[in-house]
Amino acid sequence: MSARPAAARSALRLALLLVALLAACTPGRPVPVAEIEAFIGVPLPPGHRGLRSADEAGIDRLMRLTFDAPEAEAAAFAARLVPGGLTPGGGAGITLLGSGFDGWLTALPEGAAGGEALVAGRHAGKVVVAPAGPGLRRVWVAVFTL
Repeated sequence: MSARPAAARSALRLALLLVALLAACTPGRPVPVAEIEAFIGVPLPPGHRGLRSADEAGIDRLMRLTFDAPEAEAAAFAARLVPGGLTPGGGAGITLLGSGFDGWLTALPEGAAGGEALVAGRHAGKVVVAPAGPGLRRVWVAVFTL
């Protein structure tokens, strides 16, 4: 294992902690779909519904969103955000980023899978996907600048 991936993971964890501390200060504003897609660099699934979002910007920017989508669409969306794939039971750190966001995770639901990735070297993101009913998945996303 090289030092570079370990250093990147450490930097990502530190950035997550700092963003969580900033997020605790302000609840954020809702974000239009076009702005979400431009910031995260991935289109939302065409069948998404129940979208809730919050955006906080200062020195850094944190965008959080959650929605439901058909299983295949949610899986494809998550794969674009986290190319390395999601890990069953992974992504618990996303819970730290939900302060002031109604409907955010406080614990991972049963059947959840999650992951994190650097996005074009300028953003970091965390994603969790969990069952939300027959044929549906609920998706939580937090993307922030580094």
